[in-house]
Amino acid sequence: MDTDRSAASRRRGALAERGRAAHAAAVDLLWELAVLERLEYADEVAQVASADLRTLDGQLAILGGILRECLIDPERPPAPPEVALVSQVLHEVHAVRFAVHDHLGHERLRRLDQLDRGLARLRPVTDQDELLEMVCAAAAEAGGFERVMLSRVEDDTWRPWRSHATSIGDTELTFRDWIREVPRIELSHMLLESELVRRREPAIVARAAEDPRVYGPMARASDLTSYVAAPILSGERVIGLLHADHRGVEMTELDRDMLWFFAIGFAQVFERAVLLERLREQREQVRAAMRGVESVLEELASHTIDLVTRDEATSIGITRPARPVELERPRVLETLLTVRELEVLGLMATGATNDRIAQRLVIATGTVKSHVKQILRKLRVENRAEAISQYLRLTIGARED
Repeated sequence: MDTDRSAASRRRGALAERGRAAHAAAVDLLWELAVLERLEYADEVAQVASADLRTLDGQLAILGGILRECLIDPERPPAPPEVALVSQVLHEVHAVRFAVHDHLGHERLRRLDQLDRGLARLRPVTDQDELLEMVCAAAAEAGGFERVMLSRVEDDTWRPWRSHATSIGDTELTFRDWIREVPRIELSHMLLESELVRRREPAIVARAAEDPRVYGPMARASDLTSYVAAPILSGERVIGLLHADHRGVEMTELDRDMLWFFAIGFAQVFERAVLLERLREQREQVRAAMRGVESVLEELASHTIDLVTRDEATSIGITRPARPVELERPRVLETLLTVRELEVLGLMATGATNDRIAQRLVIATGTVKSHVKQILRKLRVENRAEAISQYLRLTIGARED
């Protein structure tokens, strides 16, 4: 990964140097031909060539257009020697631009392929805790980053949580200590992180020391110079953030996009893992409830019967075998539980989660948890499955009577 990135960096440097040479040659020739003197935006055209390949490509595109005009200007037809010079410089401008486009295209494809391999490691994992342990290392591998930090976003607070670095030094150890000790950070409009949460879009910081949006304590603890960040979304809500950097290297728009694509892919994998875990829990609860129902039905089916009418059975004192299900619900459940607890227990028996019960009864999830705790205590059971089983036994028995 580092070898690929180093090779790409050398390639970018060589292209930038070649582009600056083509830029300087074009500007010098246009001054020599007295073309720039007639342009209103001559100062802009003659600016120093940018080190950023995309910006440099734009500068060369402008110069190329001016050079083409020189060849077809009817008011000032170029002499044959000028045609040769302009054509030569124009050819180099186009050659550099083609090389830049080729490099950027291949670099993007290489990074996308690397990203896909990194996400492929996460897709088979269905345990959310395991995914959280893997995410920083996977993001570093997938995006070609040296360091990645995962943060939580809870309400209006931001909390750096864990990090991974490809090499461990004093700076990384200091940064990890800061992450462990840092309290919840209030998201204010001055922070880059608040923009990430509000806009739900990735961001890039080219020079951390000069950017007022950067959270100073984090930058100092991590020795950040340039980094990218992206939100982790669940629906429309930001639940976390990823920060990534490569020490000593200014991050690019491609770095930003790679981290953003990874964050989108990870969010999908993590959401699937959470849903699968909830389904497993629901399945176990339903199975436990069904085992209770099966026990009740088996008990009902195994009782002996007499060849008498219902009235006769009552009048001559024939009684049915005593069994727990004959206890009427009003005499058992309603004497033990409050009306609200009965409502919660009834919804629990349908397999509803605490969040679903809270939505149905228009109460807080914490209140539901408190009700569940009281229900388990009053029914003298250990868990929800036993409470549901007892509820079904009692209610089925009451209806059977």
